[in-house]
Amino acid sequence: MSIIKSTIKSLALRATLGATLGAALGSALVASIVTAHAAELKLAHFASTQYPLHTGLFVPLSENIAKETGGSLTIRVYPGGELGAGPVEQYDRVVDGVADIAYTLPGYTASQFKQTLLIELPGVVSADQDPTAKFWAHVDLVDKEFRRTKLLGLWTNPASVLLTNKKPIRSLKDVEGLKIRVSSRNVGRVAESWGATPVSMPITEVYNSLATGVIDGVLVDSSVLDSFKLNEVANYLTKGMNSTSSPQMLLMNRDSWNALSEEEQAAMNKVSQGPLSEEGRRIQAEGVAAAEQNFAAMGKEIIELSAEEVAKFNAASDSLVATIVTELEADGIKAQDYVEALKN
Repeated sequence: MSIIKSTIKSLALRATLGATLGAALGSALVASIVTAHAAELKLAHFASTQYPLHTGLFVPLSENIAKETGGSLTIRVYPGGELGAGPVEQYDRVVDGVADIAYTLPGYTASQFKQTLLIELPGVVSADQDPTAKFWAHVDLVDKEFRRTKLLGLWTNPASVLLTNKKPIRSLKDVEGLKIRVSSRNVGRVAESWGATPVSMPITEVYNSLATGVIDGVLVDSSVLDSFKLNEVANYLTKGMNSTSSPQMLLMNRDSWNALSEEEQAAMNKVSQGPLSEEGRRIQAEGVAAAEQNFAAMGKEIIELSAEEVAKFNAASDSLVATIVTELEADGIKAQDYVEALKN
């Protein structure tokens, strides 16, 4: 009898252990399936973790996509050139798949974005309208320039100002012969129309170049005074003229995009494009206001050009848009249609 009881007890124990093991294996299998399905995208940018767009745009994008997909899709942000240094190279990194997503400026690879970059020229979008909203209203006109990537966001910064180290700019004549850093070929031509010598270099090299006299100034939006510490080496800020408005963008590798499920693509579209771009514009605009206030508080000089000098600056650059449009049309690019769409 005791043998029978012992046998029954042993069988019961085995059944319990088997059920427990089966449940554990089942849980592990489910977990492994979820893990296998989850995808982590790599987002690369060249700025520090203190950069306003890092904390205000890129990290929130990561949080938002995880929330929208229930964790099946996540983004890991690699700041400070962790996936490869150099702002200019970010476009190639996303095209080549070194990064799934990258932040860059179309001006750094201007040959790829000739039509898109028309938006940065003075007067193409009137001062009372938002260039970012204008871009997205007519994004279909430039879709060919983004065929190698998936466009997640594009926004423009506020109008650029002239930052100088030693020489204050109070008139158009003061610009003559100065070496001015520019972010793209178009911006360089604007500086040239004012009498300056344009010098192309990424923003990460401007601090040392301005401090050591390699350049005399920079044509850029004021937010860089804080975000790239140019308030330490610039002493004068001049504004008031019709100026450039450089676009910035977030691009995704085409293969990475195609690898996403339809649900994940829909979620990514929901948290990017127009809403993401508007947030980028807002962050840049707030950064400009705060940076200029801080610049003045440091005892640096902000120069508002007189109406007479504004007219001289504007007259010098007014014919530039027509010239560039004519050149692009000769290359088969529908520049005139795009400019007219942006103006209206």
